[in-house]
Amino acid sequence: MTIEESFKRLKSEMKEISEEQKNIREGQRQVKEKFGIIESECEELKRETRLIIQRSTRTQVKLAHFSLVYYK
Repeated sequence: MTIEESFKRLKSEMKEISEEQKNIREGQRQVKEKFGIIESECEELKRETRLIIQRSTRTQVKLAHFSLVYYK
C-alpha cells in the first residue's frame, strides 16, 4: 500500500469517525432534552401530589369537625 492510499484510507476513516461523533452528539442532545421534559413532568407531579395531600387533609379536618358538631 502506498502512502497516498494510506492517506486516502485514513482520510476516509476520519470522515467516518467524524460522522459517528456527530451522531453521538445529536443522541446526547436528544437524551438531555428528554431528561429535561421528564424532570419537568416529575416536578409537576410533585406539585399535584402536594395539592392532593392538602385537599385530603382539609377534607379530613372538615369531616372531623362535622362529626364533633353532629354527634354532640
